[in-house]
Amino acid sequence: MLLVHPYQVSWRWLRWCCRFRCRQGYGIHSPFAFNFVTGVVYESGMYYAYPAVDRACTAARRGGQTSMRLKDGRLLFRLANFGRPQRALTYGVDVESAELACMRAGSQHTDYAAFSDDAGEADWVFAAADWTVLGTRLLSPLRRGGMLVLRDIGSTAARRAAWRELLHMPQAQVSFDLYDWGIVFFRPELQRQHYVINYL
Repeated sequence: MLLVHPYQVSWRWLRWCCRFRCRQGYGIHSPFAFNFVTGVVYESGMYYAYPAVDRACTAARRGGQTSMRLKDGRLLFRLANFGRPQRALTYGVDVESAELACMRAGSQHTDYAAFSDDAGEADWVFAAADWTVLGTRLLSPLRRGGMLVLRDIGSTAARRAAWRELLHMPQAQVSFDLYDWGIVFFRPELQRQHYVINYL
């Protein structure tokens, strides 16, 4: 059983309070961004795959393989279900990981491959572990309309700095900072905008 230190809980609560105004699509005027926040990030409906996603996350947490919460596993499922990528590249993800199980549940037809500099183009890039070593190279394989999903963008100062560096890249047209998650869309047709979302 994983226990959460009270110090961590208090910091999570403080961050939630600081981001309180950035919730449920408040202040978002872009139709694409508003629909994404309300229909994917804050979606509260029950999906057919949630029981399998919850089991994968619970088993991984018990085995000490991940710190991903159930709500994170469900979010990852919804992101894959929303994006439905033909091809996805993953970094820092084991073939038996809960993260990959959640993504496969959301988009079963996707071809999942390991990230490398010569892996070719992809519609989706997902990076866990220490993704900062790749830096802006994470955006290189993205096709137009593609999505980059990062875990733990707020856990260290180095990751926050790497996240901010990514946002200056031309491909980072629209982004969502969920503190634990970072999501970037390469959609040149949309106005460049970076959103802070209260998802803690």
